[in-house]
Amino acid sequence: MSEFIIGFGRCSKYLIFILGTVIFKTLNNFIFENQINPKSKGGLFGFTPVLSHHLYVQYLYKYISFIIGGIIFEYVLYKKSQTKRESTNDTKSTEEILTHQTTMLIYNEQDENNLKKNHEILLVCLSYCLSYEIIGILYVFGFDRIEIWTCEIIFILYFMKKYFRIKIYNFKKLALFIILGPTSILLLTSSFLPFTSHDSSQDKSRDENAYEEIEAITGSKLYSIPLSIFFIILEIFLSYSRVKAKVLMDLRYLSPYLIIFYIGISGSILILIILIILSLFNCSDGIANICMVRDMNNETLLYIDNAIIYFQELRETGNRMYIEIFLIIPFYLIIKFLEFTCEILVIYYFNPNYILVRDNLYYGIIRIIFIIVNNKDYQQSISFTQFIILESSEIISVFAYGIYLEIIELRFCGLDRYLKRNIMLRSDEDKRLKSKDTNNESNDNKLLNSMVSEYEFFEEGSSH
Repeated sequence: MSEFIIGFGRCSKYLIFILGTVIFKTLNNFIFENQINPKSKGGLFGFTPVLSHHLYVQYLYKYISFIIGGIIFEYVLYKKSQTKRESTNDTKSTEEILTHQTTMLIYNEQDENNLKKNHEILLVCLSYCLSYEIIGILYVFGFDRIEIWTCEIIFILYFMKKYFRIKIYNFKKLALFIILGPTSILLLTSSFLPFTSHDSSQDKSRDENAYEEIEAITGSKLYSIPLSIFFIILEIFLSYSRVKAKVLMDLRYLSPYLIIFYIGISGSILILIILIILSLFNCSDGIANICMVRDMNNETLLYIDNAIIYFQELRETGNRMYIEIFLIIPFYLIIKFLEFTCEILVIYYFNPNYILVRDNLYYGIIRIIFIIVNNKDYQQSISFTQFIILESSEIISVFAYGIYLEIIELRFCGLDRYLKRNIMLRSDEDKRLKSKDTNNESNDNKLLNSMVSEYEFFEEGSSH
């Protein structure tokens, strides 16, 4: 019986890190407020913490968690490797110990030379933090609807080909075409339609399409052109920093936890500067609808964020302040660190394109849950048309990435020829033939063996 034209392949154990980012990102929705059920007052702990409205104070805590978690995990990793080396030395002969020590000395010298290139590490961390946080600012202003995130795939592939030997087989090309084609069209279509239903929306600004929203803030729809270009530039820098982080881990032997630590340092400095600036200037009337922080002494003054008001509000909560300081904030630090650690490990074991799978899964699942929970009045937040369009884009992307990851196998038109499973099967068959006739090794055997080793390198973009 022949195989069905579409089947399922094996999943890598490291895909658990993609699932981990989705889980921790979802948990983050419930820490401050129940974002899936807007009617529910309070978050995971039964009340709305002061921190929930202070976005950039949250960002500062997030980067602090990277510093603390990076130090702890790097120390644990160091102690574990040290213990392993000591146990290895105990069981080796003198000659083996000398050989091992010589090898370790070479690697240590390489590490020292790599760590001297602090400008390269600094460039990666600053590029990541700046691009990520500027995109976050654009999201706060509601400009996210004109972002075509599928372009990021192209930039990641470009940088991957620049730093690694990669080969994209036909089934991967098809997967990328599906994402870049239909998904991009759906995202573009979404930008031309109102986000909510006019009859039920409480926020009438969301009844406008993305370009009308930009006009309401900037005064002209034409600003959508430079904003779109700006999004593309930021995606280029973000793609560069993620690929370069993989270079540092794979080729410069830098620990993933050191990358997290350095990003934490860079991000903390950047957010402190942004937070100081935001605390000095209040919102104008044109952007008042996105400013959630109100001055306690003068309620007419609104801010995007203000560190001084945050601590004032925290003191005013009385005994709840201790719950927030000793329970909510530590829980938030742990969740954000684990979420980002999973992201870095996805880059380490695969490549940055796999992070986009996380976003597709997360937003796809969250929207479905939101519609189920708010089945009677969900159109106050998103219209049914927008839901169908955006959810279709996520489902199509997840399906395409399933093909790319070889979880979904297309067994027609030769698309399955270069699947890892089939390459290994052909290699095993060739070895059996070789054992029958050891004196007549075929050229096909050499080619297949080469293909297997190359495939493993191409697939991950590294030697993992």
